[in-house]
Amino acid sequence: MEFKYLSADEFNALSAEKQAEYLADKRKFEAEEQRKQIQELIDKAQEQNAPKETVERLEKRLETAIKELEDLAVKQKAAAEKATAGYAAAKTLRGALTEALTSVKSQIDEAVQGRQSAPIKVAVTMQVDNTIGAGATQVTITENTGIISPIRKRELTYLAEVSVGRISGNRAVWIEELDEQGTPIMLGEGDAKTQLSVRYEEKTASVKKIAVYGKVTTEMMADLPMLISYIENNLGKRLDIVLENQYLTGNNTGDNLNGATNLATTFAAGTLAATINNANDYDVVRAVALQTQLAFGVPTGIFVNPAVVARMELSKGTDGHYILPPFATNNGMRVSGMKVIPTTALTGENFLGGDLSVLNVLIREDLGIQIGLDGNDFTENKKTILLEKRVVQFASANDVACLIKGDFTTAKAALETP
Repeated sequence: MEFKYLSADEFNALSAEKQAEYLADKRKFEAEEQRKQIQELIDKAQEQNAPKETVERLEKRLETAIKELEDLAVKQKAAAEKATAGYAAAKTLRGALTEALTSVKSQIDEAVQGRQSAPIKVAVTMQVDNTIGAGATQVTITENTGIISPIRKRELTYLAEVSVGRISGNRAVWIEELDEQGTPIMLGEGDAKTQLSVRYEEKTASVKKIAVYGKVTTEMMADLPMLISYIENNLGKRLDIVLENQYLTGNNTGDNLNGATNLATTFAAGTLAATINNANDYDVVRAVALQTQLAFGVPTGIFVNPAVVARMELSKGTDGHYILPPFATNNGMRVSGMKVIPTTALTGENFLGGDLSVLNVLIREDLGIQIGLDGNDFTENKKTILLEKRVVQFASANDVACLIKGDFTTAKAALETP
């Protein structure tokens, strides 16, 4: 079947419904690719007159792999549909801001004229479509005074790779299975059966708030497009960058989120320790995929610094030819099923990867905007704009072994033969 992998920007540009369809199609494609690979092994074994047991083992492996991937496709599509339930048709951040602020335009006009009787409040519906790099990275707003060029900021990639949903309360609750007891056994007629048991335990995580504010003149407020650009490209983008930092590196103390690196398991070379000659970046990514699989996870992606991505792409042999391992796609950016995701949110040699679907981000309150007076605003012809979001992130203790963190220097040293 024909299938094209999308970049983060292409994925972010899709509507929530199209994202769900893309994820389902991707899993179907990967199931077919794995089916082909195992079928080739079966054909080769039959050509070489391999023992019947070998062929049957491969056929069983084929059946199991297909079922696992197809089940995952169903679950992933259902999760995407659940995450987008209740959303209206997807809008860009600019479209959402325009709709929200236009609805209170009369109140903004009163504020500009000094007749504001109460703070202006407006809620903006946020979702994957208008939070992950959906806005322009550089917008030129022309006035008779010249050109305003926003400071460039990094593209946001995190939410496109994890499980995103909504929550209506102040605490997320989930149930974890603990302490399995008993072992199923084969037995004869009339023999005593084995009792199985498991303990269930309730876990919780608290919703956290992030907020920023900025000052604008009444002249800027009078120009709605300029006001929207300021909120979108300055206040909103800066808030989202800090929030993404929290998703990745929050330490779960005080008002901080429980970040992915705080939840993740440290890289361990395991059976690959001291077995690889001239270990490189691709070898590390492959080892992360193995560690994820041994923890019964499905490797989906790995976050790395863009400098590492460039180094991987520029890998050459001693004769100057570019090196691409057989377990990577043609562009080298999907290794053993894991998408290599560049982000400056991770520095130096650090990486975070594995089964990223185990990370759950639930939104309690979308982007809220309030406009009012604060301090000397009245005498200085200014208004204060306040932006807020409330979110929670968690991963089950049963899943964190599928999430791997480390650094390439240490990992390569662990893989390298003595």
